[in-house]
Amino acid sequence: MSYASLKFLFFVLFLMGVYYVFPRKYRWIVLLMGNIIFYCSFSGILILYAVFGTVISFVATNLMSKYSKKKKIILLFSIIIELSLLLLLKYNNFFASIFNKLFKFTGIVIPYKKFILPIGISYFILEMISYIVDVYRKKIDEEKNIFKLFTFFIYFPKVVEGPFSRYSDLSKNMFNSCSFDYERFRKAFVLIGYGFFLKLVISDRLGIFVNNFFDEGYCGPVTILAMIFYTFQLYTDFSGCIDIVTGISELFGIDLAKNFNQPFFSTSINEFWRRWHITLGNWLKEYVFYPISLSKMNLKLNLKLKKIKSKHLSKFIRTAFPLLFVWLCNGLWHGPSIKYVIYGLYYYVLMMIGILLKPIFDKIISFLKINVKNFSYKFFQIIRTFFIVCIGMLMFRSVDLKQFFTILSKINVIDKTFKFKNLGLTSGDMFILLIGFIIIFSIGLAKELKIDVRSKLEEQNMIFRWITYLIIIFSILLFGIYGKGYSAASFIYGGF
Repeated sequence: MSYASLKFLFFVLFLMGVYYVFPRKYRWIVLLMGNIIFYCSFSGILILYAVFGTVISFVATNLMSKYSKKKKIILLFSIIIELSLLLLLKYNNFFASIFNKLFKFTGIVIPYKKFILPIGISYFILEMISYIVDVYRKKIDEEKNIFKLFTFFIYFPKVVEGPFSRYSDLSKNMFNSCSFDYERFRKAFVLIGYGFFLKLVISDRLGIFVNNFFDEGYCGPVTILAMIFYTFQLYTDFSGCIDIVTGISELFGIDLAKNFNQPFFSTSINEFWRRWHITLGNWLKEYVFYPISLSKMNLKLNLKLKKIKSKHLSKFIRTAFPLLFVWLCNGLWHGPSIKYVIYGLYYYVLMMIGILLKPIFDKIISFLKINVKNFSYKFFQIIRTFFIVCIGMLMFRSVDLKQFFTILSKINVIDKTFKFKNLGLTSGDMFILLIGFIIIFSIGLAKELKIDVRSKLEEQNMIFRWITYLIIIFSILLFGIYGKGYSAASFIYGGF
């Protein structure tokens, strides 16, 4: 039951009808049943993994309140169990194969097996850990109803691709249902429609070009176009999915966390990752960066660094240690592959170079008398950041590092036989993409200027609103990429 299928839309409409018929006090039970049906449609009996994780979270947090003196032991033990479940199912073959290669000379071989993964395991395991830690830190009270906790962990709009959510953010509206609001419904359906437009009209059309490029092994300047197209394919696929599920969640009166904030307006890599997959970044900052920064080992390191006269170098070293773990986790979260580890380290190294060389860059800017507040300088920063991101995306999309470096090495090789039709896109497709990019840029620019596009639309006359609604619907129906031989179920980030 993919988010991009008619079956899913009918499921949402039916569930919504039942939801608002039920007494407000018991509507969360409708969500629980809907969550189970949705989850089992993907993973069947594998839902038991989510049940197991929920039981561990529930028992651990309630034991903390009962045995406060031993809550640190309970915290560590419960996190180890939750992480072990994720490592066993998703990463056992990765780490075992590395061990076997490194220690081949010993004759010791660790057997490993590839498990069938339940959907969303990378999401709900990390949410379970954040819930346990938040209770430990006394940011929230432990939940006394295990079924409510289970409802949160496998909440169907977010379980496949996120965004990551905190129990404190969703529980209030999830278990205290609001009244039916027609205006909120209209705004939600606009967001859902825009999400389908991004996915079916833009992302999947770009996917035809990108897939053919990688399948046929094209080279030359077209590589640059493929890099740009894949960057936008991933963005429109992922953000389109987030728009769909955010809108669906709004239909039930539940607001999901913001996951994108116009990332292509970023002027640096640091800023890009504050705008891209925001909830993952926040999770890593809260539950990896801060704990390591405040660990005894890092605090001892900080004491030693006080002897260094250069404050800038001292700050660089203090930042480098915890950030290394953040980017290793970021890479591994995307998948059990060396490619993803290097992908995370790619951004880590660039950020560290930027921090280390900042004084030199500042002196160059001062010497050349560059006005950093000028639009031309900001535009240069945006283009530079986008180029760096595109290289990272090429690595992300490549089958492995060998293919990545092969493609980069052939970027200057001219292929005289290349034609756009060889990559599956017609001139009509390119025109649709051009219009789509203009729409995306215009909406993104409006958001960057702090204009709430949906609220502005709601302020317009009914005729204008409905014309806009119909344009969105018919653009999806007429120009969407779907049908026989094509599966719209393949959201890219659904695999993580």
